[in-house]
Amino acid sequence: MFIASFFLSLWAGLIAPAVATPTAAASGNNTSAKSAEVKNSEKINWSATRRLTWEDFKGAPETTNPHHALTAANLAVDAKCNSNNFTYEVKCVFLPEESWSKNKKSPSLLYHEQLHFDLTEVHARLLRKKLKELGTSCGNLKGNLNNTVSAAFKTWKDEQDLFDKSCSHGLNKEEEAAWAQHIEQRLNELQSYK
Repeated sequence: MFIASFFLSLWAGLIAPAVATPTAAASGNNTSAKSAEVKNSEKINWSATRRLTWEDFKGAPETTNPHHALTAANLAVDAKCNSNNFTYEVKCVFLPEESWSKNKKSPSLLYHEQLHFDLTEVHARLLRKKLKELGTSCGNLKGNLNNTVSAAFKTWKDEQDLFDKSCSHGLNKEEEAAWAQHIEQRLNELQSYK
């Protein structure tokens, strides 16, 4: 299972007033980006060489939740405008304190949760590509930036839901293997946006 959220930090009048972005969207909470960032100070940046371990899942399992694990990940977006020069940084991060598992002995469950994190990195790269296409000038950026980030967040969340549904939360191993191959292929195709 996957919970999606993102942080958006914008400076120099790109967006006024400051935008409150959905955090823990699946549970319906709305928190400002700044307070969510303080709460989730421990983060693990996505890396091709550093895979998740069960020790990374530090949250308390939700006893009423029917799923066996939950991966909380973010698209952390930091965009700035200095001297009419637009710069940005997009990070794919895992939130240990919000991620949990009821079964920390299952390698196949951990693999499924890693695929959620890998899919988040695919969407981080797609967002970096789209932000690059906006150009480096700050002119007329306000609406384009909001629309680009909002659309990227929706697409990311929708694909995470489709992943879980199509492979039955990791129970359909054949479908999960097809997803794993597709995720790896997309990561390779988007290598220049790493």
